[in-house]
Amino acid sequence: MKHLLCFLSVVFVFFCCAACGEKKDSDALVVGTNAEFPPFEMRGGANGNEIIGFDMDVAREIAAKNGKKLIIEDMKFDALILALNSGKVDMVFAGMTVTPERAKNVDFSIPYYKVTQIVLLKQGDEAKIKNIDDLKGKKIAVALGTTGDSVASTLTPADKIIRFDSVFEAILELKNSKADLVLTDEALGEILHARNPDLVRIDLPFEDEYYAAAVKKGNQSLLDQINASLTSLKNTGEMEILLERYFSE
Repeated sequence: MKHLLCFLSVVFVFFCCAACGEKKDSDALVVGTNAEFPPFEMRGGANGNEIIGFDMDVAREIAAKNGKKLIIEDMKFDALILALNSGKVDMVFAGMTVTPERAKNVDFSIPYYKVTQIVLLKQGDEAKIKNIDDLKGKKIAVALGTTGDSVASTLTPADKIIRFDSVFEAILELKNSKADLVLTDEALGEILHARNPDLVRIDLPFEDEYYAAAVKKGNQSLLDQINASLTSLKNTGEMEILLERYFSE
């Protein structure tokens, strides 16, 4: 028994020393995202499984401008802020809207994209929705943790909000007549509308929203680097090139 305990102690010390010797790659910038939000983040590329999109190109440019390589971590949208604050990722680029509630937990960069919410519903139901008040009391399908989720909570009782990990599941719920409508960000909504001609898009006067990168509270150094890079991308016209790549018809 003594020999076994001694052996286990040696093994424990060995692994502790090995762990102490591990260092985070200082040449890498780790971005967290949710690759189910085209054209901002999605899977595609040569092998069909690469994480690509507008946000990923912007993040890659930021990494390059600061002499770092980009590492992408894909996860559920509602897990991103937790991953950021636990140190799993350095920043978040995920079509994330700046909100006062989120700003309590993260620091946001300068905005890089303006958007609003839109309504998607089945053909034949459009006459039922003329203004935002008409959404009250409806069964609303949304992606969990998104702005659409937040907006829905101001319009209908909690038991009538149907939450999914992705808006694609929300669309299926609508098409199966288990929801009255889907609330989603405009950029993705346009794509979903184009892919689903049996759905109708309704534009209502929702407030404008702004996407920004998020970093851990107090990480001013990284925030300054991101802001300087975003400003450079805008001033040099590089941002416009990226926008045309993903948003031109």
